[in-house]
Amino acid sequence: MRKFLEILFTKLDKLFDVFGGRNIALLGVSLIITIFSLFFNDNWLQDAVEKSVEISQLNHILQEIVLLRGNIYKAESAQRGYLLTHSKDYILFYDVGIDDAKKNLQSVETILMNMTYASDYKSEQALLSKLSADVGAKISEMNVTLEFATNGKVADATKVVKLDSGLNQMNSINANAELLQTALNVRLKDIHQARNVTRNVIRTSVIAGPILLIFLVVLVIKQLLQELADKAVLQQRLSDENHRHETHAVEQSKLLRSLALDYQADVERERHKLARELHDEMGSILTASKMDISWVIKSISKTHPDIVDKLKKTNSYLDQGINFKRQMVQELHPSMISSFGFWPALRSLIDDAVERNKWALTITLPDESTEINETISLVAYRIVQETLNNCNKYAKATELSIHMISDEKHLKIEIQDNGVGLDLAHLDNKTHGLSGMRHRVLAIGGHFEIDSSLGKGLFTRAILPLDVKASGA
Repeated sequence: MRKFLEILFTKLDKLFDVFGGRNIALLGVSLIITIFSLFFNDNWLQDAVEKSVEISQLNHILQEIVLLRGNIYKAESAQRGYLLTHSKDYILFYDVGIDDAKKNLQSVETILMNMTYASDYKSEQALLSKLSADVGAKISEMNVTLEFATNGKVADATKVVKLDSGLNQMNSINANAELLQTALNVRLKDIHQARNVTRNVIRTSVIAGPILLIFLVVLVIKQLLQELADKAVLQQRLSDENHRHETHAVEQSKLLRSLALDYQADVERERHKLARELHDEMGSILTASKMDISWVIKSISKTHPDIVDKLKKTNSYLDQGINFKRQMVQELHPSMISSFGFWPALRSLIDDAVERNKWALTITLPDESTEINETISLVAYRIVQETLNNCNKYAKATELSIHMISDEKHLKIEIQDNGVGLDLAHLDNKTHGLSGMRHRVLAIGGHFEIDSSLGKGLFTRAILPLDVKASGA
């Protein structure tokens, strides 16, 4: 607890330092006013909603009472019409009137008993009980009269009608209905007045609360504007300093990319030098050795046939060495790039690999007139070369797709095979080819990604920037 209080007071001290004690006090008062305003407004609004619901229920009851009296009159008129004409159509009108009257009475009882403040309506409930009894008695009297008439006892039915009980019951129904309506109207008037008072209180609160809050907020804003004016100069100085640092960072980034390009160019030059030395020196030695052995074979072919067989095997080993030397020279520095250009050399590399591995190839290359920086072209060549080597050694693929697209700023390379794929979550440090491609691309500010899963092949994408230049350019 003590540690919590220490942290709390530390945070408060920081707030006071940032906003100032006066601003904090004004914001606190504004917050308290807002909380109280929301609390009381919510209660008043809830009270107004409840009163509106109660008003709606009372109006519904009054409407049902009016309909009840009208349906009793309809039923009585239908009863008397049948007594006079003996037409069965009046029986139908009578039944409808009685059913509707019962529904009206049931609706009034349901609403009045289930109101939120039903316990406050004891007197109205008592009047409703009397009204319900009168309606029941009236319906019974009319049912008896109709029963006599329908059974052919017209004289008995007439006697019942001539009695004053039906008239007295109807007068009692009207009297109790009017008393209930009067009581409900008084309630309705009181609730309307109470709701109007609540609405006025809510309006006053809604108007006065924001005005007070606006006043306090204006004071806080005035103080903050003063402080912001003092901080504006410091903010501008900080912005200028950040801009200088960002500019310097961009320049350094460009320099690093250029140095990375220089480094890769140096590596390619050393590869070219080593390839030329292997071709000139090692090639001359191997060729001369093959010629000398061929001369010796001719010289002793008749006298020492067993030695000739050994020398022929040695010659085949030299042929393998010469082929391996050619392959190493080609991988160190593809001579076709220097002789024919990047695009023909790249196409030759792809065609040789496809023919050697019997792949089904889908290829899209830019127009051969597209010019690319020499070092960037070598980076692109190495990416395609390394990907084809991986596909040849590990993928066990039968289909290969190569797409290259170039614009003014970027060269995009996408290569997809249908081989065994890789589990990217368990790549180890032995994947030097992938790591080498990634480092080579990222060093010059490009983008490199691979996507694969077991059995789904390998997808390689590299995006190389074409606007990067060597530092000496």
